[in-house]
Amino acid sequence: MTRDRCGPPRRAVLGASLAAALGATAGCASLFDGDDDGDDGGGVVPDGAPLTEGVFAALRDGYVVGMADALDGAVFDPESTETPVQDALDAVDARGGGRVYLPPTRVTETGPIRPHANTGVVGFGMNVSVVEITGAGTDGVRFDRPTSVQRVVLDGFELRGPGGKRDTGVACHYVDATGDPADDPADVHVGRLYCRRWANSVLRVETGVGPFQCRYDFLRADDCDAGAERALLDWRSSYGPANRFGTVVAYPAAGASGRASTILAQDGGELAFGDVTVGGTAGALVAQRDGRLHVERAHWEPERQPTTPDALVSLAGEGATRVGDVVVDAGRVPHVYELGGGFANKLLLAPGAARGRVTDAVVHVTGGAAAGSRSWYFGPLADVSVDGGVPNRGRLRVLGDAGDGVA
Repeated sequence: MTRDRCGPPRRAVLGASLAAALGATAGCASLFDGDDDGDDGGGVVPDGAPLTEGVFAALRDGYVVGMADALDGAVFDPESTETPVQDALDAVDARGGGRVYLPPTRVTETGPIRPHANTGVVGFGMNVSVVEITGAGTDGVRFDRPTSVQRVVLDGFELRGPGGKRDTGVACHYVDATGDPADDPADVHVGRLYCRRWANSVLRVETGVGPFQCRYDFLRADDCDAGAERALLDWRSSYGPANRFGTVVAYPAAGASGRASTILAQDGGELAFGDVTVGGTAGALVAQRDGRLHVERAHWEPERQPTTPDALVSLAGEGATRVGDVVVDAGRVPHVYELGGGFANKLLLAPGAARGRVTDAVVHVTGGAAAGSRSWYFGPLADVSVDGGVPNRGRLRVLGDAGDGVA
């Protein structure tokens, strides 16, 4: 129930209440039932009106605004409700979908925020608009509705957890609500989302739910601690096709667990990453059991190592996996890659030279490859070590300087 104001209150923008029209929704009023100057001009903001009028005045003064067809701007006062963002989402959903706009300041929400299909939450920027979740052990954004939630937008704000050593939920949590894949979320679009102060995973997909065709353009996690969890990004489901992460930046902390945080744990699904940059108390980059994975570039630069992983990228299963440029730019790690028993269809590039140190073999093979499979490492044979007892059946091809030089 907190609103940090950016200017003096302008409650004149709050005209006749929409409570009756919306079924007595708490803290809600129409932007267009009245206007600021006290005349009887109908309250509609005219073309070319100053940005201090109507919607912009409400946002400037710290209100949450819902916009939808046949909904003439619904204002939700964080000082009058503990769930202003959810109230606004419910209001626009009742009108067939729409957008919820956050003010350029901080608002508090008990949480979790549960989006509906065809809705969105949009702020003024990751360091400008802040939604702080106050409920202990409560998720930030939770996808758990019994029908498919599709075409959701989250963009331009910070999603802040309780922080410290307090029990927190997951920042973005996908939960299996029905057991029917037809009800899985789809077409979720995260533009620029900044997650801070979560002592848990930042994104988790539970077993039994498979989000598909979801896009995360820019996801940043600072001061988050997943050392007691599997990973900051924890994909526990065995499925979920065509999900892409553009840029992921993570600077975790270890204040709650005392351990480094793994960045990605994957049990299945189809995941593609563009650039992954990590520092802070980052541990392993990838811990894969199965699934399809493509990482174009990863930059590992921990500032502190409370614990050290055996390898930065541990791969298993038969899902096609390609890992491009891995830069070890700080810290120490025994191996860059580890291939576990039953691995197949892995394509790995030799890591780029940097300031960090790999203390043992670049590639460590701990188990035999799957029968009839092929995997490839584009680097010298001296980079590879194989545990005793692992048979050499030629399924991992080390290419070294293979090929004919022509220029």
